Amino acid sequence: MPLILGPISAIIAFIIAWIVISIPTWLAGKVVTPRTTTFGRAMLATLIGVVVYAIFTALFSLISPLIGVIIGFIAFLGVYKVVFNTGWVQALGIAILAIIIAFIILFLLGLIGITLPHLGPFR
Repeated sequence: MPLILGPISAIIAFIIAWIVISIPTWLAGKVVTPRTTTFGRAMLATLIGVVVYAIFTALFSLISPLIGVIIGFIAFLGVYKVVFNTGWVQALGIAILAIIIAFIILFLLGLIGITLPHLGPFR
């Protein structure tokens, strides 16, 4: 029985992390493109965006790590553009706003004592 609990707990942890990571993207999408943004689209954009970013970064990092990160980010914006049915500038707005919202959420959680175990609380 313990052999089954390892993969099951990993899948549950992945799903919880995926939902939590999608919240800033959803909130940013609601601000930038309120008519086309749903939480399901935000989850889809987050999942596909991470996969696309990893693939493009890995491929183009063979040329140069900086070029890999830049092209990976542009590919991530392309995912936002397609999923949220927006332009490039709006996709960039969603990405920047999602990062800002994520930092605000993490800061507020740190203020009430909820932190990542290895980082410790903000003081």
